[in-house]
Amino acid sequence: MAFGLGRLGWPPAVFWAASPREIAAALQAHNLNATGQAPGRSVIEALMAAHPDHPTGPASNPSSEVRHAR
Repeated sequence: MAFGLGRLGWPPAVFWAASPREIAAALQAHNLNATGQAPGRSVIEALMAAHPDHPTGPASNPSSEVRHAR
């Protein structure tokens, strides 16, 4: 729905009247995966490497943190 109503800007009547084949064609035209298949392991690993959950480097090392007395 977000793709049809948002990205394509289709009015609700046009979106709801579209056939699955028409929606799949619109997805394909925008290079989006219309199959619903999950990305493969290599894609996930590349994304994880590019966007780690935690920063790396000296600032992420707990021993390098400044500790304040209470």
